[in-house]
Amino acid sequence: MKKALWVIFLSFLFVGFLIPDEYVLGSSLEDDYISIKLTSPIKSKNSVKLYSENGFSLYSKDDRLNKIEYFETENINIMLGDEKDIDIFDIDDNLLFSFNQEEDLIITSMNEYERKVKVEDKNYRDYINFKIKDNGLVVINYVELDNYLYGVVPREMPASFPMDALKAQAIAARSYALKTLNKHISEGYNLCDTTHCQVYGGLDGEHKNTNSAVDETNGMVITYNGNIIDAVYHSNSGGYTEDAVEAWGNSFPYLVAVEDDFSRGSPNSNWSFTITTDKMNSKLKNSGINIGNIIDMDVIETSPSGRVSKLKVMGTLGEEVLSKSKIRQVLGSTELKSTWFNIKKEGNIENSKTVYAIDGQNTKPQVIDISKSHIVDGNFKKFATRGIASRAIARNNLTQIGHNATSDEGKFIIEGKGYGHGVGMSQWGAKGMAESGHSFEEILQHYYRGVDITYQN
Repeated sequence: MKKALWVIFLSFLFVGFLIPDEYVLGSSLEDDYISIKLTSPIKSKNSVKLYSENGFSLYSKDDRLNKIEYFETENINIMLGDEKDIDIFDIDDNLLFSFNQEEDLIITSMNEYERKVKVEDKNYRDYINFKIKDNGLVVINYVELDNYLYGVVPREMPASFPMDALKAQAIAARSYALKTLNKHISEGYNLCDTTHCQVYGGLDGEHKNTNSAVDETNGMVITYNGNIIDAVYHSNSGGYTEDAVEAWGNSFPYLVAVEDDFSRGSPNSNWSFTITTDKMNSKLKNSGINIGNIIDMDVIETSPSGRVSKLKVMGTLGEEVLSKSKIRQVLGSTELKSTWFNIKKEGNIENSKTVYAIDGQNTKPQVIDISKSHIVDGNFKKFATRGIASRAIARNNLTQIGHNATSDEGKFIIEGKGYGHGVGMSQWGAKGMAESGHSFEEILQHYYRGVDITYQN
C-alpha cells in the first residue's frame, strides 16, 4: 500500500513538471502578473509588429485555460481598426482576427514552456496586451514579478558589479515595484518602462549575473514596521545621502541622510561643467524666466547635507529665486547631475567696466561706465567704486549696480558632487560596500535605516 501511494505521489510530481505553470497557478492573470506599459520599442501609435518563431496563441485575460485563436505565422501586425477594434494581420496584410479592446485579450508564443514575443525589435517574456487611448495603441507587457526584475536590475545597475551589490539592487527594485504597484492603475496598467517607475529592458536586457541576483533573493523585500518601504535609489551620493524631507518634502524614518564614504572616488562623485552667460540667458528664457541678461548666480539656501535648495539668479531686469526641481529644470538635469554644487565666475562677468544701473525712481536700466562712476549715499557723499563690485545699495535713493553679462567670454563654473536625487541607496556606494566585504543585508540597512529584510508571500 505504501509503495502504491509513493508511485501516485511521484506521478503527480512528474505531471506537475510537464504542465505549464498557467495551469498550475490557475487562470487569473491579475493575481500572478504585473502590467508594464512599453514605450522603448514602439515605433508607431497606429501599428505594432510582433514576432514569434513558434507562432502565436490568443487568450482572454481572464481565462488562460482556453485558447481563443492561434496563428502559425511567425510575423503579425497589430493595427488600429474601426472605433474600438484592434485588427491582427499577417505579413501579407491578410486579416487574421479582429476584436474589441473591451474583450481584453492577451497574446503570447504558442510555445507554452518558453513564452516570449518580440515587440518591434525587442523581446519580452510572458504576455502582450493592447489598449486604445487617444486614438493610438498602448502596448502592455503582462509579466511575472521576477521576470520583470530580470529586465530591470541590469538596466538600473551594471551587471559587472559584485553579487552582493546586485542582490541589494534586486531587493530594492522588488520592494519599489511592489510599493508603487498601482502608480499607473488609473491608466490601465501598473508601471511604465521608464525612469518614472524603473527602467525595464525586457528579455534582451537580461544578464546571467543579475538573473542570479534576482533568483537568489526570490521573495525578499525591505520592510519598516512590517510594511514594504519606498526603496528609492540613485547612482552616486557624492559622500552623503539626502533626507527625503529635504528632497521632496515628505518625511520617511528610513530615508534619512547618512554619511557615505563608499561613494567617494567613484564615477560622478565629483564633477564640473562650464556654462556661458549667453547659454544661461537662453536657458532662463526657455524656462519662462525674464530677468534680462544674467549678472550673477548665488546659492542662498542649502539642506543639511549641502545640497542647494534655493538659487538666486540676478539679471539686468530683476532677479528670480529657483528652488529644488526648478534648479535642475533650468540648468539641465544631464549637466547638473545633482543639486549638491557651488558656483564660480570666470571672464568678463567680473572684469567688465560697463554696467547697468537702476535707481529708485526708474525701472528701465541705464548703461554706465563703472570706472567713471561713484556710489553716492543719502547725503550725496561719494565712495570709491570697486571694479569687481557686483552690487551697491545706498541708504536712501536705491542705486543698484550690476556688471554687464553680455560678453561671450563670461562664464559660470559649476562644481558638484554625486549623481541623482541622493535619497536612499547609492548604487556606486553599494558597489564599494560589497567590494569591502559587506553583505547585501548590510548594504540595505546602511542606506535604509531601521529596516528589515523579509520574505513577501
